Amino acid sequence: SLVRMCARAKCVLTCAGPYYNYGEGVVRACIEAGTHYADITGEVEWVESMMRKYGEEAEAKGVLLVSCAGYDSVPPDLATFLAAKALEADGEALQRFETFVYGNGGAMPTGTIETGCVALASLKRRALSAATFGLLGSEEGEAASGDSAATFVPEAERESFRRNLLRTMLPGYSPLARGLCLPHFMAPINLRTVHRTAALEGYGGIVYRERAGPTPSTGTLFGAVPTVVGAGVLLTLAAVAAIPYACKIIRSVRDSVNPPLQKKVRDSAFNGFASTGTITLQGLGISKTGRRSVKVDFHCEQDGGLGFTMLSACTVATELSRKEAASTDSKHKGGFHTAVCALGGAALADALRNAGVSIQVSVA
Repeated sequence: SLVRMCARAKCVLTCAGPYYNYGEGVVRACIEAGTHYADITGEVEWVESMMRKYGEEAEAKGVLLVSCAGYDSVPPDLATFLAAKALEADGEALQRFETFVYGNGGAMPTGTIETGCVALASLKRRALSAATFGLLGSEEGEAASGDSAATFVPEAERESFRRNLLRTMLPGYSPLARGLCLPHFMAPINLRTVHRTAALEGYGGIVYRERAGPTPSTGTLFGAVPTVVGAGVLLTLAAVAAIPYACKIIRSVRDSVNPPLQKKVRDSAFNGFASTGTITLQGLGISKTGRRSVKVDFHCEQDGGLGFTMLSACTVATELSRKEAASTDSKHKGGFHTAVCALGGAALADALRNAGVSIQVSVA
């Protein structure tokens, strides 16, 4: 059984999604067996439902459960933590932090695309239900929905989260990078993790923005060119998503295009974990007094969708396996946590560096 399997391990890493279909049994078994748990989901609504159902029992047993342990949401969450603590060590407090995330290579993660298709179908059904006053667009059989900030983001941090989410999802001007920017496509997921960690680690209330691409430069007219092009692409994708059978088309494209890309990633992974692409995060921050600035550079020679997600999740699970239940070396004693809170941001950064990730922090 799942419980017997979990009881034989110190930590279980589960990578089978969508998690609202396949995840709960593993969560329940880990808690029953007293085994730590990690996953690579980005389904925050599902994580919230697990917190409501199993949070108290996990806390009582000292079992650590870490979701979003891959590309979403370790890089932005860890970078924000390191920036906040670097300024804190200099006698300052972080006021604003902006991340610029980009990469290349790899393949489309099948589970993530499936999750996106289900979310799109759910959105269409809700819109149809609203337009027909409930006569059409049944919600029967859907995954849990609603405000995922209600439990995942602590109450004191929710207003800051909602304000930042609204402004992050719009193209805008970055005062720190001094240019126009587009939102990063993973921002709606990552912001929840960033704000949860911020609230629990003592730097809540920050202004946070998550941008796509490198910091604006003169070569791109201070971000104007990629912002205009990117906005056009986003509008085109929105138009495609609105047409009937959009999910069927997306799945068909995925299943025809993705197999050779996935094979290339697998071959690289089993060939000494050779590079599958790259991800880069540049973080810029400013203190509340305005007297200090902080910069975080995060780079990995693996693609975000598969390579880095495998590397990050395996690193998190390995570090969790070294912890005993109700460990005394963490101030967060059990229950559902971000990777930064469960392991400690400095320890997580060191573990990723040992795995080949370049992480540099500087204060000026």
